[in-house]
Amino acid sequence: MRVRHATTYTYSEPTVASYSEARLTPQTTAHQYVRRTRLEIAPTAWSQEYRDYWGATVTAFEVTEPHDELTVVATSVVDTADPAEPGESIGWDALDPNTLDRYCEFVHQQDKVRPSSSLVTELDAIRADAPTPGAYVERVVELLRTRVTRLVAATHVSATSEEAWETGRGVTHDITHIAIGALRHVNIPARFVAGYVHPEADPQVDAPVAAEPHAWLEWWDGRWVGWDVTNGEAPGERHIVVSRGRDFDDNPNLRGIYSTDGEVSTTVEVEITRLA
Repeated sequence: MRVRHATTYTYSEPTVASYSEARLTPQTTAHQYVRRTRLEIAPTAWSQEYRDYWGATVTAFEVTEPHDELTVVATSVVDTADPAEPGESIGWDALDPNTLDRYCEFVHQQDKVRPSSSLVTELDAIRADAPTPGAYVERVVELLRTRVTRLVAATHVSATSEEAWETGRGVTHDITHIAIGALRHVNIPARFVAGYVHPEADPQVDAPVAAEPHAWLEWWDGRWVGWDVTNGEAPGERHIVVSRGRDFDDNPNLRGIYSTDGEVSTTVEVEITRLA
């Protein structure tokens, strides 16, 4: 598949400088191979590339000439495949102190994912009846799909898990945060995955389709197992992984600072095309 992700910042007054980081390059994994990728920045920027703590490819760039618009376009061609069938689910006793210490970063509750007190009451009841961590996860994701409405048009993630649960709505990143916090509440290691998914179940070849940045989770079941909470499915060949981390704050598509006396508006366009 080919994915094109274009972001445009428009300034009401020219900015004299901007410094940014982009996490827009898909990863090569056991189930995904990046054939080629390109990042175009206008105006022309100085840039350098590095790998962050979580394994994402980061392009740091700066524009130091006055400009009233900044455009960042990432284009990648990626081969994807369905992951292997999951094996037997672990029992609760497998989440022992050694396992929790090994994955401590994915058990700790950050503010972004910490569940609200009203949700905790329901989670405790689910845990009491769940014979395995896998059964608990199934019950939790079903609860979220029936109680939280997905907002499709929003492109900015600002709500915490608690806020999204209390309002009963959020973008896919918010819903993923709720699920991650719910799993960590019972010491199931869970991590955030940022990327894209083709919105059609059976994509047509060479037919560009509008999409949006997407998110899902992976949880520890003796190995990392993925689940797309908002779509109610296991990640497969329609999913493209860009980065992983504890929550969205580890995985922003673009992050930076700029200097201007005016205001800024942002537009984001994502297009995915199945090539074969």
